[in-house]
Amino acid sequence: MAEHQTNEQLRWTVAASARPGETGSAVVSVVGQNAMVPEMAFDMLVDWHPGAEAPDVEGRALIILSLLFKELAAECERVAGARFERG
Repeated sequence: MAEHQTNEQLRWTVAASARPGETGSAVVSVVGQNAMVPEMAFDMLVDWHPGAEAPDVEGRALIILSLLFKELAAECERVAGARFERG
């Protein structure tokens, strides 16, 4: 039972919306939330290629954001490990 509750606490709800920026770019607003984080919001500047539609741009931004979060998570783990080693 406790394991199921933990999983629910970690489950995210994510929404993204793109709006045109300067020529060839878009601003994609991404909002995420879960039980532990009431709201986390980002505005990202990404390329908006000719012929691309908003869902394509939003999807691309979400993939980029997921890669950035993986790098951030790795850095957080490295910094936390160094602090634990220092006592």
